Amino acid sequence: MKPKSISWFKVRTIFISCLLFFCFVLIVGRMFQLQVLKKEQLYKLAAQQHYIQIPLVPKRGIIYDRKENELAVSIEVDSVYADPKKIVDVEKTVKDLASILQTDREELREKLKSRRSFEWVQRKISPKESGEIKALRLPGIYLLKENRRFYPNAQLAAHVIGFVGLDSKGLEGVEFQYDASLNGENHAWMMSRDALGRELVLGGPPLEKEDHYRNIVLTLDKPIQHVVETELSQAVQKWGARGGMAIAMEPITGKILAMASYPLFNPNQFYQYRAKSWRNRAVSDAFEPGSLFKAFLAAAALEEKVVRPSDSFFCENGAYKVYDRTIHDQTKHGWLTFQQILKYSSNIGASKVGEKMGKERLYRYICAFGFGEKTKVGLPGEGKGIVHHPRYWPPVVLDTISFGQGIGVTGIQLVTAFSAIANGGMLMKPTIVERITNEKGETVQSFQPEAVRRVISEETAKRVSVLLRATTEKGGTGEGAVPPGYDVAGKTGTAQKVESLLGEYSEDRLHCGFMGFAPVDDPKVALLIVIDEPQGNTTGGVVAAPVFKAIMEKILPYLSVHPKGTLMVKNTSDFSSRKETSGTEPLIDGVRVGEGAEKIVMPDLTGLAKRKALSRMEGKGLIIKVSGNGRVVEQVPKAGTVVEKGDICYLKFGTSL
Repeated sequence: MKPKSISWFKVRTIFISCLLFFCFVLIVGRMFQLQVLKKEQLYKLAAQQHYIQIPLVPKRGIIYDRKENELAVSIEVDSVYADPKKIVDVEKTVKDLASILQTDREELREKLKSRRSFEWVQRKISPKESGEIKALRLPGIYLLKENRRFYPNAQLAAHVIGFVGLDSKGLEGVEFQYDASLNGENHAWMMSRDALGRELVLGGPPLEKEDHYRNIVLTLDKPIQHVVETELSQAVQKWGARGGMAIAMEPITGKILAMASYPLFNPNQFYQYRAKSWRNRAVSDAFEPGSLFKAFLAAAALEEKVVRPSDSFFCENGAYKVYDRTIHDQTKHGWLTFQQILKYSSNIGASKVGEKMGKERLYRYICAFGFGEKTKVGLPGEGKGIVHHPRYWPPVVLDTISFGQGIGVTGIQLVTAFSAIANGGMLMKPTIVERITNEKGETVQSFQPEAVRRVISEETAKRVSVLLRATTEKGGTGEGAVPPGYDVAGKTGTAQKVESLLGEYSEDRLHCGFMGFAPVDDPKVALLIVIDEPQGNTTGGVVAAPVFKAIMEKILPYLSVHPKGTLMVKNTSDFSSRKETSGTEPLIDGVRVGEGAEKIVMPDLTGLAKRKALSRMEGKGLIIKVSGNGRVVEQVPKAGTVVEKGDICYLKFGTSL
């Protein structure tokens, strides 16, 4: 019996040993898993139990115009937080804070009675509110430095720049489109927790932090943007219109110099405006272009050689029946040449040219000019318009599209396509961002002009320019768009809006527009003006053309494009100009110098007080328009620009940042 007993003892010993060894292996394996494989994950879980992170708004990059004028900056402001455990008198604290911050007392009382050690009271308060709270020295109430977005020019270019929310995230415009680049690294204030999970405020927030943000340099030009917005606003208000848009583009590069939508809004207080006021109409809204579209019909017809400028068309004395529709002209015409069809903006003449083109060829050029697709300008909310394939065109649509009815386009599409005519037939991609820089100002990415495709030949583009120039000459629908001393190629447009309920065209709800470029021989600026629903029986030539003129006569001299016959003679510190007169006058650099209209060189008024600035301009014969108080922070035209007596000078006063 003894051997069996010894044998069973050995079995049990071996079994227990194996069991212990197996348990040991499990324990070692689990230790390896927890201490090596899951180390980082467990550290994070422990940190979540022992610490709490209070996210701080990161510093964002600056948004500049092309000359590096600041359009959007980040400034340090105070935010208010509370440690409820340290508050001595809750009711007194509620009363004092509510009177300063204008906040709801019940909500504030609930925060201050919290069992937590940290509660936000109000984020990003004004310096005045901050000073008043500091003066009270309320126990348990503290201030924390955060970054707040500030737009120093208020509503200037607001639809392009956009704005950010409370968390410093871009919500509209460039702020939204380039949010990832503009935002610096996120920072947080770390606080400890006790065993019960209550926050313990240990020390203050981090004061020094390294940000890695990007700055955005736009193609916008601040003085040009100011002029465009001012003139557009005045026109909309003058005509009691619903709204409007304007875009100025450099044809040879596709760079946008100005982009404005009306109504305007102030991004510093964006929450005080309706959401529809934030919409950038120039890139998002599709509308029927009306007679503006005849410029592209002309380009296509001349490129395809289906017409010549001298070809004549019978315009049916103002009424032309096509299937079940009757096309009307505003003025009755008989026989008109193709050039006259554009000059007088005949719908009937345009429809007959469209019939000669045919729907397939016309559609091909519509697409080639970029209609029906996004321009990829780099702004959020861009629309692609409405362009149907010819297979879906009812019989009358070929005729109506020829004069801009039955097709939907956006403002950015129109000015880009029109710039292709000014640029010798080459369609350029529109750009709003010129370059991106780092926090040191070093360029990390630049955007060069990009050609999309050749739409028409250079010869055709020149011929179209000649036809469009005739439109702005005496007797043409666009004669009111020409600033003295300049040549303009352009086209007016008046489009009826569709009544959404009836599905019919309205008689009194219109889009009135004008688009043109100048100078004709060497275009520097292409400009589109569209006024939405002006009151009264109006046309694009009456409503929009004068706005084009008012803008161009200010921005062309700013771009060093002076009226014909103007001579700039350099002195040691000044410029003078004279007009060409008789052949007996002396020549300087091949230009005759004589006595013409009196010219004035704009002095530099920047930094002058209002009284001194106005005193300096007294007696110069200029119309001075001022806004704001303080010292001159902006003047249009800029210093050194040659102006005539009777011109308007805009002076903006304020406090320089």
